[in-house]
Amino acid sequence: MVFRLRHTRALCAGACTALAVVATLTAAAGPAAASADSFPVVLSSAPLGLNTAPWDYVYAANVSAGGGVDVIQPLLRAADINMLRYGGGSYADYYDWQTNTNIQNCLPDNATASFTSACSSSDSLGFSQFSQQARAVGASSFVTVNYGSGTPAEAAAWVAAARRTPGQRVALWEVGNETYGCWEVDNELAGPPENFAGYTPNTYTTVNGVYENPTCPQTTQGNAAGTQTLATSYAVNARQFLIAMKAADPAARIGVPWAFSSQVPGASVPDNSEWNNTVLGMDGRLVSFVDAHYYPFYFYGSTGGSNPTDQQVLQALFQVPALYRQIRTELNAYDPRASVVVGETGVSNNETTTVCTPAGALFAAGDVLSWLAAGAKSVDWWDMNNYGNTTSSCTSPDYGFFTSSSPPVAETPYYGYLLASVLAQPHALLDTLSTSDPSAVLAYQSLLPDGKYAVAFINTSTSSAQTVTFRAPLFGTLKTWSYSAGNQNPANSAIVTGTMSAASVRGGITLPAESMTILQSSF
Repeated sequence: MVFRLRHTRALCAGACTALAVVATLTAAAGPAAASADSFPVVLSSAPLGLNTAPWDYVYAANVSAGGGVDVIQPLLRAADINMLRYGGGSYADYYDWQTNTNIQNCLPDNATASFTSACSSSDSLGFSQFSQQARAVGASSFVTVNYGSGTPAEAAAWVAAARRTPGQRVALWEVGNETYGCWEVDNELAGPPENFAGYTPNTYTTVNGVYENPTCPQTTQGNAAGTQTLATSYAVNARQFLIAMKAADPAARIGVPWAFSSQVPGASVPDNSEWNNTVLGMDGRLVSFVDAHYYPFYFYGSTGGSNPTDQQVLQALFQVPALYRQIRTELNAYDPRASVVVGETGVSNNETTTVCTPAGALFAAGDVLSWLAAGAKSVDWWDMNNYGNTTSSCTSPDYGFFTSSSPPVAETPYYGYLLASVLAQPHALLDTLSTSDPSAVLAYQSLLPDGKYAVAFINTSTSSAQTVTFRAPLFGTLKTWSYSAGNQNPANSAIVTGTMSAASVRGGITLPAESMTILQSSF
């Protein structure tokens, strides 16, 4: 994401085997769940993730000092956020962890400036404090090292320091952010093997009626050749980072960026196969995972009009299983042991007002559950605070979980993750669920580590209720959660909890328009 200011473990012990659990859940879901495309997935130890950054002053101080960490921490625990990604999107490629400074003010003209130069500036949230706060909520760390203006030695030093410092160990490392794009600092381009001269990051202007970066390889060389230039440079130079970081900690799990095609407009890379094939072809055996940034749309502001509608936003999630299969197929060819992490996600790669509407909550919930059910190890929302909404009211375009006011207030994507956390518990067995209305309703089922069973339904229709039938082992009194456009209240969670009899859903369940319903019982 361009920075803008505006494991598997056994589920039970003794006679209960993982195979028996899988068989039970698959049978309960009905015949469709037995297909290879919907085989239940054992979730990782940290499936629910969130991005934060060195520049996040809200997460760096208590309310008494103009921040909001003392308000945010209990909310993160309540939603079981168990992965925090640190780096700040593109910011990671011009940030230095050792000095806790950045060269943003030196860009775009001086991308090789020193991190102690006059144009550098200090940051609010250093790595040590970030690590302490992540551990305080029980979250693992996912760190993006500076590839664009850093060196392999600096990255290796970070890995070594985190390894030996109590409380700073990192679960996942990544070499650079979205290095397939010309918004990133990419000083390695000027050196071998590509020796591409004249590139400056994020330098956009109108060229022949097209708004683009005139110094970008994809502009000067054409899409296929330009993406190949970026990919070859990255693959050769990132290899040195991977080797140095592994030498600093042989157990380090290190990833590289994954490039989507035009199927994902908010994260598309022209001739993306040039990137994926080149990077994985050269570095695949050194890579533990790929990081896919999923933004299904490219628009700014409110939904509707010339922008996608709320219903189109929600129905975009039906493409997730196919997108995951595409990634998995490529990984199987180059690096079968590598996993998939969704390191950034949101409705659009631009700020939208969906963070202030029910569609934001429903998209976030469906987004994380769809990717996890497909096989992703964690799904990390972009981002914690992003300075769009700087008062306690949520009305402006933004990306965040929380407003950037002091105290901060939860925005609707937070409630989406809060709902998803009922099913997406570490080491739960998660799958999609077949219903009588697969074109409008996203449905999921989860066997939780404590043996309870839960199902969730998202009605993506914004105009009509849907009554669906399904098969699931629900018995006795069910605990329920519901969220809908109809009960939206920005001042409260708008999540209504209650109970109902399992017998009452035997003939089906009616889902209000634009809503999410969760049912949970003992297994």
